[in-house]
Amino acid sequence: MAREQLFLGKKVLTGWLCVLLLLTVGGCTVPGGTKPIVKVGLVAPFEGLYQPLGYEVLYAVKLAIQERNASGGVAGYMVELVALNDDNEPAGAAQRAREMAVDPDVVGVIGHFSSPTALAALEEYQRAGLALVTSAAAANAVTDGGYPSVYRLCARNDCLGWAAARYAVTELGAKRLAILRDQEDLAEAFALTAANLGAAIVLDVGADQVDWSVQIAAQDPNLIFFTGGAMEGADLIVQARQRGVDAPFMGGDDWGNPKLMQVGGATAEGTLYVTSAPALEEIGGADEFVTGYEALAGQPPGPQAILAYDATSVLLEAIARAIVAEGKPNRVAVTTQLAEIHFEGLTGPIAFDARGDRLEPVIYIHRVEAGNPYRPVTWIR
Repeated sequence: MAREQLFLGKKVLTGWLCVLLLLTVGGCTVPGGTKPIVKVGLVAPFEGLYQPLGYEVLYAVKLAIQERNASGGVAGYMVELVALNDDNEPAGAAQRAREMAVDPDVVGVIGHFSSPTALAALEEYQRAGLALVTSAAAANAVTDGGYPSVYRLCARNDCLGWAAARYAVTELGAKRLAILRDQEDLAEAFALTAANLGAAIVLDVGADQVDWSVQIAAQDPNLIFFTGGAMEGADLIVQARQRGVDAPFMGGDDWGNPKLMQVGGATAEGTLYVTSAPALEEIGGADEFVTGYEALAGQPPGPQAILAYDATSVLLEAIARAIVAEGKPNRVAVTTQLAEIHFEGLTGPIAFDARGDRLEPVIYIHRVEAGNPYRPVTWIR
């Protein structure tokens, strides 16, 4: 049995789990065992408003490590998880990245779970030559900044914006569109694609503009696309309905968060969003994953758990290949192996382009419904 430590801010929680095994890279071995240890990191929000997301992905990462250790580890090394809390705040994310970077035994990290936190941490990982595999940070800048150690499983915002506009115009028949801007890259992709498809952008303003709801009511759009987060989106939907605006809302992948329904209530029902994180119904061959996840978490996995499991699995495979190539764990070799990897995950084939973006990620349209914030509508490749 291995002892796990989760560093949540200044708190340390300890518990006995079979999932994780002990300490360092190189010559260290498990007490009473014979195999050396390699560490991987996870940075996610384990406290505060986004705590449920942090624990959703934590159990998925644990499961991937547990399965790999049960099958002999990575090229003869057993795997230990180091999980740190960033509260989904940029300052906390940068600090946690520094803590991962200074531990020479950590050879790769999974995280962070928003674009602002990932962007805040990138410089730290780059300086340390430490591979970061993110399954949730969609901002174009995450991989456009020239960071060779960063790899992304989810689709970029420009791809998500393209898919959202395509669905709105060609499937819903929306010809008069309003855009409320927060994430500029997502908004730009949506606006350009919609215009190319012949739709009219009747309003395009920042969501922080005081009279946006008055302007939208005056323009009477067929659909409103907001590029901010779930909490802000829920507030906007409520405000719009209070103004008598009944046009449907659509958002980006941040809207795949139960907080949208919790804050927006019945007014958020029927809302659409575009995401790379599939619902369980949208992937096949996942029975063993679901059974293993439920045994750890006590509940079924959500979409972010599915992508986090794949992120962990592909990182572990890259570490194994790096050890085979170099004879021992090596951060540079792990990054090199990620650049060359071809891996079959729950969400399909995983390989990366020269920027570190996943090749041909599947994009899903989901609808928010009472009791199910991830109702599948369609998918786009």
